[in-house]
Amino acid sequence: MPSARKFSPILGLVVMLFAWGVQAQIAASGNTYTVGDIDVDVTAADAIQARQKGIRDAQQQGIKRLVERMVAAEDRARVPPVDDARLAGLVRGTEFQRERSAGNRYIATLTVVFNADAVRSWLGAASISAAETVRRSALVIPLWKGKNGLEPLDDRNAWRSAWAGLDTSAAAVPVAVVRGDQLDQNALSVEEAYVGDVTALARLNERYRVPTVIVAVVEGDKTGPLTVGGVRYDMQTGAKAELPQVSVADESQLGDAARRMHAKLDEEWRGLATVRRDSPAALDVVVPIRALADWVQVRQRLGAIPSIKSVSVRSLESDRAELHLDYFGTPEQLQKTLGQAGLQLEKDADKWRLQVR
Repeated sequence: MPSARKFSPILGLVVMLFAWGVQAQIAASGNTYTVGDIDVDVTAADAIQARQKGIRDAQQQGIKRLVERMVAAEDRARVPPVDDARLAGLVRGTEFQRERSAGNRYIATLTVVFNADAVRSWLGAASISAAETVRRSALVIPLWKGKNGLEPLDDRNAWRSAWAGLDTSAAAVPVAVVRGDQLDQNALSVEEAYVGDVTALARLNERYRVPTVIVAVVEGDKTGPLTVGGVRYDMQTGAKAELPQVSVADESQLGDAARRMHAKLDEEWRGLATVRRDSPAALDVVVPIRALADWVQVRQRLGAIPSIKSVSVRSLESDRAELHLDYFGTPEQLQKTLGQAGLQLEKDADKWRLQVR
């Protein structure tokens, strides 16, 4: 039982919400092993063989996409090969979104559901860490600030084209580009996007409903050197992070700049989502509470971290909470992961202190 000293009904409600939030995130992570929208178009000796071949091709495409989603780029070369027998053990089922047969030709769009335990065992045998959470879709708002100020939200410039041309379908962070039409402009002005008005961003996100919004900004004249940067906003937890600024010679290099910016986002999310289940650990932390919002934000952000197995409230008072964290990894890895989620974990004398950054 947590300490009741200075305990209020409101804080009691938040304790229940805290426990629910962590468990809800863990339950949601099951979608990781489902790969949909796989298109096949194959021919064989007859319709039956073509269908069988199409299903196998979809499963092969599915495991390739799953590896790209879950495994860091530098580790993919070590992923064990998958023959038909191994693949059969990894697949839990195949769902048919659309299919059509014409003679000896089979055309379909399929969804492949993989067995989580079998995939973990397959990758774990090669000592490969894997991200074990759902993908983190993002909305990109590309802005251009030139000598005359900010371009309109619907401006069809090279920066917007650079983001629209990215293929992120297999990424851990698939992105969509803001439409910039009148509905978007009614919800958000370019000035509000540029300064990071979170109320306006939330208003815009009522249309798109994504967990992350990226305001990606190019500054400079279109004929000269340009500076590229931006801010990532977590629409679920309120955390935000500056994206590193880079310089490019001219707009012809913006495609590469967008690819590198997205690769960084993808790497950070995969790092946050990666869980090494062979290294369980535990830590007691103190959370300072200045206002109810502090406690709510800590709860929300802890609930978004897959490497945290469980959170127990040891005591709760009006100005502080003591938590017990069961997690996977080392304290140093936990610090890095918490930092990516907008939380700061630091040693204070003989105790660990956790707070919103």
